[in-house]
Amino acid sequence: MYKRTFYQSVVEAIKGLKFVVQTERNMRVHLLLALLTILAALILQISRIEFILILFSIALVLVAETVNTAFELLLDYVNGAKYHDTIKMLKDIAAGGVLVAAINAIVIGIIVFSSKLIF
Repeated sequence: MYKRTFYQSVVEAIKGLKFVVQTERNMRVHLLLALLTILAALILQISRIEFILILFSIALVLVAETVNTAFELLLDYVNGAKYHDTIKMLKDIAAGGVLVAAINAIVIGIIVFSSKLIF
């Protein structure tokens, strides 16, 4: 088995992230919303713990999207080009995980930002 150095592992991980950003529109949407949320957090000067909650929520969504992409690629590789109901359901379940993470982030965003936006 090939042993990589820590540096090589980081380089390969960055390549993977770059691939997801380049190929997945939803990842680009998540990144844009993450940037806007961080900007709003800085402008509204939320507390340190609120900022940590926002960052964890963003990270959860981004991790879910990368895992979803990897899982979909694996299913496509294993199943080939043919359609199968079970493969579709597996992909839908993985996408549901991203949806749960995104809803979680929205709810946390509402809780954190509502007190700053309501006068």
